[in-house]
Amino acid sequence: MQERTVVSLKESVLGCQVPVSPLVAEALRLGFEVVSRQPILPWVHLLRGNVGKAVSGDFQSLCKDSVSVDKVSEFLEYRQALADKLVVVRSLSDRSKAKVIRQSDSSRYFGEGRYRMKARIVKRMGGFFNTNGLLVSCTYDPKLLSLDEAWADVGSRSRSFLDNVNRWRRREGMVKVRGIRVVEAQPGTGYPHIHIAFPKLRWLAPVAKLTDWWGQAVNSVDVQYRDNFSPAGYVCKYVSKLEGWSDEAMAEIWFNHTRIYSMAHDYYIQLLDKRVPEWKFLDRYHVSVLSMPALMCVFDTVLCDKDLMSAGFT
Repeated sequence: MQERTVVSLKESVLGCQVPVSPLVAEALRLGFEVVSRQPILPWVHLLRGNVGKAVSGDFQSLCKDSVSVDKVSEFLEYRQALADKLVVVRSLSDRSKAKVIRQSDSSRYFGEGRYRMKARIVKRMGGFFNTNGLLVSCTYDPKLLSLDEAWADVGSRSRSFLDNVNRWRRREGMVKVRGIRVVEAQPGTGYPHIHIAFPKLRWLAPVAKLTDWWGQAVNSVDVQYRDNFSPAGYVCKYVSKLEGWSDEAMAEIWFNHTRIYSMAHDYYIQLLDKRVPEWKFLDRYHVSVLSMPALMCVFDTVLCDKDLMSAGFT
């Protein structure tokens, strides 16, 4: 069996008659080594390198940029595919009536979906009533976590933060708190940060402890007391802000399955009534192949938005 030899990439390519590819040249510049078993094809190399000891961060940046671009492009493809999906349902009470629904109307990545989300929040929280309480904001330090790491981390970190708060409050003989948590993308950096509202609460914990539990910069936690604010309006404000988010930020919440808001059921003043089904699924179409004339031959009445009324007509 041939012995495995390890030589520097620079030494291995000296005198080689095969042109060195740009990738190999970049690996050479970053201090990689080539592990060779004297293969039949002399231009095939097994590379080995310690990224932490690389002479430059360009290689890591290149990898992160590539992943980020792929993430955004995949999200945009998903959103476009969702926008092109139509669902046809038939009325259970009148079989001669059908309705065409855009699947995107129930998605947070589209305006109609966000409108429905806010309507559901307001109904469940009993309207725009006002109360007093604490507002807590927690931000990330870009020097401690990369952008991708922060988005992957924000859900678990915020849950751990609240767990630590309640663990400490129980030890101090205070009641458990349940907050209303929302996520926002910072316009300048693109990093996530969270806002937590605690209605009817005047004091949570020492700011120094809150900062330690959040685990970022010394000024990463801000606490304010408000005499008057609307919990429902508080949540809806940040849902509305999704309209101004960049594609990169939208791709992050899509990729990481990040919830825009969460709250304890204690804040649900009015439970959503179980609706009696009025429609039954019939078929699913791509917007480009929907034919309204064909549907009109089957149903007396076809309900849809104005943009779809002329679909299939020549």
